[in-house]
Amino acid sequence: MATLPKFPRRGAFLDDKSGTPRPVTPPFVTVAACLLGVAALMQIIATISALVYSVSAERRAALEAQIATMTGTAPSLNSLQNMGVLTVVMAGLVTVGAYVLFGVYLRKGRSWARLGAGVLVALTVIQLVGVSYPEGFTTLAQVILGALAVALCYLPEPSKFFVAVKASRS
Repeated sequence: MATLPKFPRRGAFLDDKSGTPRPVTPPFVTVAACLLGVAALMQIIATISALVYSVSAERRAALEAQIATMTGTAPSLNSLQNMGVLTVVMAGLVTVGAYVLFGVYLRKGRSWARLGAGVLVALTVIQLVGVSYPEGFTTLAQVILGALAVALCYLPEPSKFFVAVKASRS
């Protein structure tokens, strides 16, 4: 007779170790997490704005002009427009999810979250290329808020907090 597999007990994947005190989250880290939340809100506004543009008559005319210059088998106008809508929605969901995820784990003291937030801010800077204003102000706000959040996480007090959390987990 085969032995039964052993499953982890209830609560085996929880963060806390009994008897190990978790350091108190410094105010700068809390502010940084809130700034990332506001940046996520800016991304939602930018996504809605891009979604409205992607189904507009102006965008439809631009796509028709692109199709007219294509040689060979050209995709249909509807398929190009649908692909644009899908791209905007998916990129918006992923970006908002990343901002929220990094904000939550910053508060928990995870060093990888501040590094990931820095990468996310760098990727958001790339979105500034070719942005028209006033629609681009939400992207500019994301960059400023994200950069400020990451900078706050690398100040001396928050840096000690991240080191202390890492030490308390080992």
